[in-house]
Amino acid sequence: MILIDNIKHACASCIKGHRSSSCQHKDRHLLPIRRKGRPISQCDQCREERKKRRVHQKCSCSSKKDSLIMTRTSRQMMSIQALLL
Repeated sequence: MILIDNIKHACASCIKGHRSSSCQHKDRHLLPIRRKGRPISQCDQCREERKKRRVHQKCSCSSKKDSLIMTRTSRQMMSIQALLL
């Protein structure tokens, strides 16, 4: 497992083989290690509203969240590539 900007990374084959904590492959394409469990589908604002009202409803602002994730992921990949060069 390689730390880049306080984010854990490992190569795809180690992640697939459940060996991400022992991955030391710096020459391969590195991917950020996702958190355990089911991924979060709601943004922070909708989650807070759900807790206040105690009613589960679908997140209406997921398209905004997806664009932010794509921007952050592309920046992370650029920083990884810079470290590998």
